Amino acid sequence: MALACVAGCGNGRATDADVVARAYTEFLSRNELRQVIPMDASVEDSAAMATLYIENWMRDRVLMAHAEMNLSAAQKDVEAELLAYRRSLILHAYEQALIDQKLDTIVTTAQVEEYFAANEKNFVLKEDIVRVRWFKVREDDRKTLKRLEDLWGSDDASKLRELEIWLAQRGISIFDTGEEWVDFEDLQRDVPLNTDNATDLLDRTDRVVVKDSVNTYFVDLLEHRLRTGTAPVQRVATEIKAIIINQRKLRLLETMRNDLYNNAFANKDVERLH
Repeated sequence: MALACVAGCGNGRATDADVVARAYTEFLSRNELRQVIPMDASVEDSAAMATLYIENWMRDRVLMAHAEMNLSAAQKDVEAELLAYRRSLILHAYEQALIDQKLDTIVTTAQVEEYFAANEKNFVLKEDIVRVRWFKVREDDRKTLKRLEDLWGSDDASKLRELEIWLAQRGISIFDTGEEWVDFEDLQRDVPLNTDNATDLLDRTDRVVVKDSVNTYFVDLLEHRLRTGTAPVQRVATEIKAIIINQRKLRLLETMRNDLYNNAFANKDVERLH
């Protein structure tokens, strides 16, 4: 049995029953195949996975065989590349371990604000943004709508409280972004602030009442920033924290590399011979 002999002699397999595939002089054993099939797989799944694995294994060996035949010795000499790749993996693993141990990832609000103040020109808005409070009601009575508009437009705390009670009694929420900023275009998806020029609207008014076919919307534009202007620090705080941490990482790695080199040089572990 030539197959059994090759399989047994070359790969430690006793019989041809142990071999499930051959590619040129290389054999795939049943034991090797078994190792890639999950123990809890069903019979159907096991068969499908085995068929796919064998097919991929044979395709890979065919491609490799043709590469071996058609590439020159110099082209197939990958020892230097493998060594460089190994060195790269080891260095990356070591540096990552150092970062995990020593990198300070806490960034305070003061540090964010300091970085922002020194680099404002790098944080230019690409869209109009707003801070806003708004609510909508489904109400047809004109007197009621006028009363709501008066309450909404008032700076009297007692009138605003009256408005909040009226809304709460009807289960109507006021959407308030608080200190967060949202894109004006996102607000327009919820509120029919239809305008060809957002700049005119945002610069012209703070409070506005608009309607669609069903609802009336009461909108208080608390604050706005126009595109091409400087972004508010709150909007870019997360980005700034990532920048600061990355800068610390680079400094940490540079310091580590210099310290290791200087210590090795001082200890004569490395030296210039000429």
